[in-house]
Amino acid sequence: MAHYSSFGDSRFMIDNLQFTTHCYSLFITHNSRFHYLKLFILITIFLFFVFTAHTQTISASIDRNKILIGEQVTLQLKAEDINSRMSFLQSWFNIPDTGSHLQVVKRNAIDTADVGGLNTYVQNIIITSFDSGRWRLGPLQLIVQDRTTGKQTTLKTDSVVLEVLPVDVSGMENYHDVKDIIAVEAKPDYTLYIGIVLSAIVFALLIWLFIKSSKKKKEAQPKLVYKGTPLQHALQQIKELQSENLVAKHQVKLFYTRLADICRNYFSDQLQVRSSQATSDELMILIGVYLQNEKMRTPFFQFLRLADAVKFAKYKPSSEQNNEAVQTAIKTLQHIDELTQRREQHA
Repeated sequence: MAHYSSFGDSRFMIDNLQFTTHCYSLFITHNSRFHYLKLFILITIFLFFVFTAHTQTISASIDRNKILIGEQVTLQLKAEDINSRMSFLQSWFNIPDTGSHLQVVKRNAIDTADVGGLNTYVQNIIITSFDSGRWRLGPLQLIVQDRTTGKQTTLKTDSVVLEVLPVDVSGMENYHDVKDIIAVEAKPDYTLYIGIVLSAIVFALLIWLFIKSSKKKKEAQPKLVYKGTPLQHALQQIKELQSENLVAKHQVKLFYTRLADICRNYFSDQLQVRSSQATSDELMILIGVYLQNEKMRTPFFQFLRLADAVKFAKYKPSSEQNNEAVQTAIKTLQHIDELTQRREQHA
């Protein structure tokens, strides 16, 4: 946590102190017996203005300094003892949605408390990271402006450091480290070739007997083709995925894999882009023209990164994150479908 201080009422204090001192000096200049009284009055006036002065302080802190990949922490921004009679906040802390390997998940509103003309401002921001390492945020700053002179004062905090730890897979039973490729000398296996030939002969004989014994050929079942738009198909698949309740069956990896594949298949059918084999970053570039709205782009990108973390890092998200992932996928598909429909109407 870092603080920055300044005296907001210093001008008012100095003017009054000089005026009071001058008045008392004129009154007791020619009266030496009031010498001690004069000294007492000066000390009292000085202490009064010192102890009634308030300092402006700002701070930035996080509730934890270490997290695992994908975990969330609360960043608290605070500005205290802002004299609303003398000054006001010209600008608040600027925290980008994505930067310094950190991502903003949720921003709470700025709370304000007024006590005797001194305002305190507090904002809580939920942040996370999907990149392991030691990341620094800041220094952060805000600007306070004097109401009389218009002079601006920049207050700064120290940097906030967050250490993101990778997921520990050493205790997992099914985890195996990557080993070097073992060179094997290739030798022809004639037994294998003979087995393949005999299997082919037996298979062909079985087919011939089956055809001969059948009195009439059964009509082939027509391939089921879903009737409806790509969006309807995708939403139906998401609904079926939820009904399977894979998370309760401890199949979280399969759940996120299928949910991401449903979105990729929709992009392929509706937007005619090669989304199946694209990475998460490549996919965001392919569909970036349809997600220019930052409120739609950031949650969907976070969903893709979370799906990658679950798939490759064996990260286990919370039930709230699972529900948010489904809602993000549905809202994104509906948003893109609405944009494509508008373009077709104006074409």
